[in-house]
Formats: sequence, C-alpha cells, structure tokens
Amino acid sequence: MNPKFLKKLGVLYVEDEAAVRESVRRNIAPFVREVITAANGEEGLARFRENHDRIDLIVTDIMMPKMNGIEMVDAIRKEDPEIPVIYATAFDDRDSLLRTIQQSVSAYILKPIDLERLLESFQQAAVRVENRQLRKSLQENNRLLEDRVRAQTREIREKNEELIRRLLTDNLTGLPNRTALKERISIADSPALLLVDIDRFRSINESYGERIGNEVLVLFAHLLERFGKERGLQTYRLGSDVFALFTPECAALLRCERTAAELLAYLNRHEIQVPSYEFSVQLNATLGIAEGRDKLIEKASMALQHAKKNSHPYLVYTEAYNTDAEYQHDMRWKKLLKKSIEKNEITLYLQPITDREKRPVHYEALMRIKGEELHSPARFLPIAKKVKLFTQLSYLATDKALEICRDSGCHININIEVENIEDSSFVSWLKKRIETLGIAPRITLEILESENIRDYGTIVAFFDEMHRLGCKVALDDFGSGYSNFVYLQRLRPDYIKIDGSLVREMDQDENARIIVRSINDFAHNLDIRTVAEHVHSAAIFEELKAMGVDYFQGYYLGRPAANEQLRCPA
Repeated sequence: MNPKFLKKLGVLYVEDEAAVRESVRRNIAPFVREVITAANGEEGLARFRENHDRIDLIVTDIMMPKMNGIEMVDAIRKEDPEIPVIYATAFDDRDSLLRTIQQSVSAYILKPIDLERLLESFQQAAVRVENRQLRKSLQENNRLLEDRVRAQTREIREKNEELIRRLLTDNLTGLPNRTALKERISIADSPALLLVDIDRFRSINESYGERIGNEVLVLFAHLLERFGKERGLQTYRLGSDVFALFTPECAALLRCERTAAELLAYLNRHEIQVPSYEFSVQLNATLGIAEGRDKLIEKASMALQHAKKNSHPYLVYTEAYNTDAEYQHDMRWKKLLKKSIEKNEITLYLQPITDREKRPVHYEALMRIKGEELHSPARFLPIAKKVKLFTQLSYLATDKALEICRDSGCHININIEVENIEDSSFVSWLKKRIETLGIAPRITLEILESENIRDYGTIVAFFDEMHRLGCKVALDDFGSGYSNFVYLQRLRPDYIKIDGSLVREMDQDENARIIVRSINDFAHNLDIRTVAEHVHSAAIFEELKAMGVDYFQGYYLGRPAANEQLRCPA
C-alpha cells in the first residue's frame, strides 16, 4: 500500500444509513485527502457535480432511496466515463452484480465494510486514478504545446506578411514599389504601363532642400493616385521622381495614349500646395508607354528616355528604340566572352567572409573577365545566358574555385545559378569533381535567391545531395525582394546571406534595419546562420554584431583580390 498516494485522493462516499456513513467516513478520513458524503444516489450525483474537480474516487452503496447506486453511477459515467467506482453493499443480487460489472467498477465489497479490505480496494483504484491524472497532465501539456505551435506559426506568418509588405511598399509615399510592380506584371495577361517622370524635379531639391522635395513627391503621389483610381489604374513609385500607372488589360495602345494626354492635362490643372512652406508648384511630366509582359518596365523606360531626349510629352515604345543598339552590345560581349573562354582568361577574385572578430573563415570566389578593364558577373552573365555561353563559363569558373580550395586548404564559397542546378549534367560533374578532390567539408555552394526559382523541389533535392556529399549550402541575396520565408523552412540552407542592398541602406533607412534584424532573427529561429553582405563601415559592422549576425563580408573587412594571401582557420 502507498499511503502517500492515498493522501492525494478525494473520495465521494454515498451511504443511506447515517451511522454506517459516519463510521466509515471517520475511519477512512486519516488515509485520504478528503471525504465528501451523501445520503442517497440523488444527493451523491449532486455532490459529484458540485465537487467534480475534487473527487478522484467514488464509494457507494447500491440499494438507496430516491436513486440507487447503480443509477447514480450510470449518470456520473455520462459526465466522467473513467472515474473509478467501488461498490460497498450487503445486497448480493446476481443481476445487480452483473450491472455493476458492466460499469467496469474498480472493486465490489460486501458489508459490513472491512477497513483493511476497503483501503486495499483504494490502492487498486489508485492505479486508475494515477493513470487518469497522468493522462490529463499529458493532454494538458499537448494542448499547451499545440497552443504554442499555433502562436509561433501565427507570429511567423504575421512577420512574413509584414516583411513582404515592407519589401513591396515605397517607404516615402506608401505606394507599391518596383518589386510589387514586377510581381503584378508577371501575372497579368496583356498589361500596359505608363511611366511618369517629373520634369526638372532636381531643381526643387536644389532650391528648397530634400525635406521639401520629399513633401512634393508625397503630394504628387496622392495626385497621381487619385487620377489613376478614377480610371481603374494602379499607381506605383519606382524610385526618385519616377512613378508608374499600370493596367493589367490594355485593349489598345490608342486608349493608353489617350490616358497619357489626359494625365498631362490633369497635371496642368492641378498645382501642388506645400503646407509646411506655404508655396505651390506646378509640375509637368514626361511619359513613356509600353505594353506586353516581356520587359515591360524596361521598354516603357526606353520610351520615356527617348521622349525626354527629344522633348516629346510622351512616346510609345517601338523596337526601333532598342534593337540595333542592344544587338551590337550583345555581339561585342559575345566576342569578349568567347575569347576569354578559349584563352582561359577567366579570373577568380577572392573576398574574405569574417567572423565577429574580423578573422577570415571563408572566401567567396568571384568570377572576373579581363577586357580593357576587369568585368564583374553583373555585366556579362545575363548576356552569357542570351548567347549560350553561360554553361561553359560555369564549368570553367567552378573548376578554378574547386582547385583553389584543394590547393589552399581554405573554405571556399562558390556561386551556383538556378540554371546550373536544373542542368543534371552539371550537377553530376560537380558532385564527381568534389568527391575526386576530397574537399566537400570545405565547400559552400551559394545559390542566388531570386524569382527564377520556380521548382523548389529541384532546389531542395540539390541541397539534399550536397549535404549528403558533406558540403554546405547558402541562399544568397536573401531579402532582395522575392524572399519566401515559407520555402526557407523547406530549403533549410546552412547559411543565408542578407542582401547587400539592405545592409547598405541601414545608415539612412530604419525600414532596412528592421528588415535585416527580422531576417536574422527568423533565420536563427530555424537554426540557420547568417552572413551580412556589403558591410562598408565600422558603424554598420558593430550594429550588425549587436543584432547577432554570425558572419560578415564587405569592403570594410576586405576587398576581392586576385592574389589574396589566404589566411585559413586550422
């Protein structure tokens, strides 16, 4: 017998004979926590309902007035199917005994009650009580855990939504920004775009200062948005003094041109009042128009530039504005790229990635091509893809980086494009080459985080393959505008590299600070380490450290160099 556990029990004792009820209550009271008594089944049911949370065990007679013990237990079991029951009765009827057995009672004791036998029955019932309490505790713990998971999921979703809102919204005017416009264009069937460039806006900044200039931009945004809403157009700010009016369905360019003429007339009729400076300004604008999803912003921008150059109020994009110059430009690059590949003039510059003590721990291999000057990938990779030389460049640059890793003993980060991952031949070659050189633990593969990632299943499979090989993987430029926090949980990279454009803006933009801090916290919650790119000053380095960022890269810590004297951790 475990007297300590019995002391935890609350007992409901139901007996119609007052003397017996009081005698038994007095005898068992020293052994249990509490004894609640009742004189019949009806009163016992009432006591149970009043004290449900305090009652762990029921001891009851069978034959009682108003409601017998069996009927009382039936009623109680509808409310609490598992509470242990002990029958104590002089009534020895076979049918009643069968009914009590069907109720799965814990024990059956004949009167007169033997105290030792009753306490032994308590001990047997206590096992069920203990299991019941344990089950309740587990259920409560599960409920609390589920509540926490739901709360954390809700918090992640809300943070994700807030970050996306910030990434898609212009901080000054509150209008959707360029990234939001790109996403909207991508899902439109036959969109049209009207770019609006405020004429001679620089003179306002120069004459009145940036604060007044910003007020003018906000007021102009409101004016343009009102014009757009009246015509079912969506308004965006693309940066500086350039705005856009967008429609997902433009029936004909004639309608777009009519809208352009209406806008110019609308601006001529409305002066912008600047309350803080008590002056008004009449703004004029030049417009560029284009239609179709393919390079819509670029085409409208080309039309705008031609309109400004030739002093037209607006122009509609035509191929004449672009084709010849673009073709000649591409052919010059193709010639340089082919020469660089044939003569193996692809050069790798190495930039350190440091820890919090400014000690280099990794080096990122950055491809360069020699022409009249040294060219970075941003200038030639898009063209290499257009002229079908990207794959050759990828093999050459990646192989050079792998050999540097082998020869130096350093940990090298290698940039991999989505197109490489989707190329099964390249992936097979990469795996075999890493295995042959025996350098997997010192390789981190950086994948650019961009809207080009359509099939996340392929990316996840590639990450898994590289992890099995022993390599690390990083998601590059995270926060550049397309970041999907849900898929980050699926990909589970070893590192995310916080986009340098956000880090650069931290000096002057509170939103950038908030986004960087949120990305870092979110990554750490998923046990992913973070690297801040474009760290350009001691102040930014210290602020990133205070946020808890793990690693750092940028000119403040070390510039890319062709002949870097690698200092590798043991």
